[in-house]
Amino acid sequence: MNPQRNIIQVLTLCCVAGLLATYCGCSSLPIHQATEPVPPGSMVPPSVPRELCKTVLPIYTVAPPDILQIDAVRIVPRWPYYLRVYDVLNVELERSSNDFFQQGDVIQITAPGAFLNAPIDGPFVIQANGTVDLGFNYGAVRVAGMAREQAQLEIAKHLSAILKDPTVTVYLVEASKPIQGPFTIQLGGVVSFGPPYGQVPVVGLTVEDAQIVIQRHLSRFFINPKITVSIVEVGAQQEISGEHLVGPDGTVTLGSYGSVMVVGMTLAQAKQAIEYHLSQFLDSPQVAVSVFSYNSKVYYLITQGGGMGDGVYRFPITGNDTVLDAVAQINGLEPVSSKKIWIARPSPCSDACQILEVDWHGITAMAQAKTNYQILPGDRVFVAEDKLVAFDTALSKLIAPVERVMGFSILGASTATRFSGNVLKGGGNPTGSRNF
Repeated sequence: MNPQRNIIQVLTLCCVAGLLATYCGCSSLPIHQATEPVPPGSMVPPSVPRELCKTVLPIYTVAPPDILQIDAVRIVPRWPYYLRVYDVLNVELERSSNDFFQQGDVIQITAPGAFLNAPIDGPFVIQANGTVDLGFNYGAVRVAGMAREQAQLEIAKHLSAILKDPTVTVYLVEASKPIQGPFTIQLGGVVSFGPPYGQVPVVGLTVEDAQIVIQRHLSRFFINPKITVSIVEVGAQQEISGEHLVGPDGTVTLGSYGSVMVVGMTLAQAKQAIEYHLSQFLDSPQVAVSVFSYNSKVYYLITQGGGMGDGVYRFPITGNDTVLDAVAQINGLEPVSSKKIWIARPSPCSDACQILEVDWHGITAMAQAKTNYQILPGDRVFVAEDKLVAFDTALSKLIAPVERVMGFSILGASTATRFSGNVLKGGGNPTGSRNF
């Protein structure tokens, strides 16, 4: 055996033994433990909420980055409101009993001198072409746009070609409403009622003034019409309904209506604040406010990584979370984790915190609810590392550089020995002979 190789191996073993003795000595474990908080063995008050004995969380207060769902219940512009393009008006027309006949009207026609097998005595509907059909024997007569007396004479004139001196009585049974429903103010600022009624300009008018203008216009087609105009929808209005993120400054933005401060408020208080702000622009606004996404009230699950970095997980509070629920969020304990778990609960009055130790075997294998505590906002569920895994990781970190250096040294020495001396002359054959 090569003496140089023996010396290198002995030195390597000595270094490794020294490192092991140094790391495993009295000063090694306290250094590792000093970085790990050790929970005190104090008694946990029986009032601490836990599984089967949970508590109700305080009324939720809004904070960034919660997402609020705001729904508009009543959004009406402040009066006087001046009509704009794309506003939607509801226009209803009520006609008088002596109005001109229109398509869709139902009129009663009576002609005593009609044929016995084809009497004329009953209601007739004015068709879309403006005529009433008196039957196969008499044909159709146009009466749309005529007053009652004029239509009566027109029907009698038509029947005189078939009957001898016919007497006709006509009166309105049911008046149609040719103009009824929503109408959008179009580009150009007009409301179009279709032929033959035409268009009426209304932009810039109040609803009351628009009603007067429309009634004056339709008086050309109807006798003493009664017009009712109301606003159904405000066009090009800022949309309020939807999801609104609470910004870092504690406000929600309502578009052109500005921002409203809601941080620290309950949902009822946020509703009042939003309605009060909108009352500057709208008439008695009403909104519904709910939380779409609970983002501000959270707890943390921290797993020690056994020297390879800790894991920190952030979960929103649901109000029903326990330690077992928290661990289930990460699909159980990791291979480097121990069964030593506790909750660190911050105290608002001091730098101290409350430590709640968890019996992992008890809450899992034995279904004991005693230490399966309810998690509150701000809690830290801490899962300690496995000491053997942490020791193995630390030892690997310490030895690995030495192993690399020594391995490189051994490889270099072996390579140099291989290509020096007798090896270069004959591959290790002292005679240098090539005979085998």
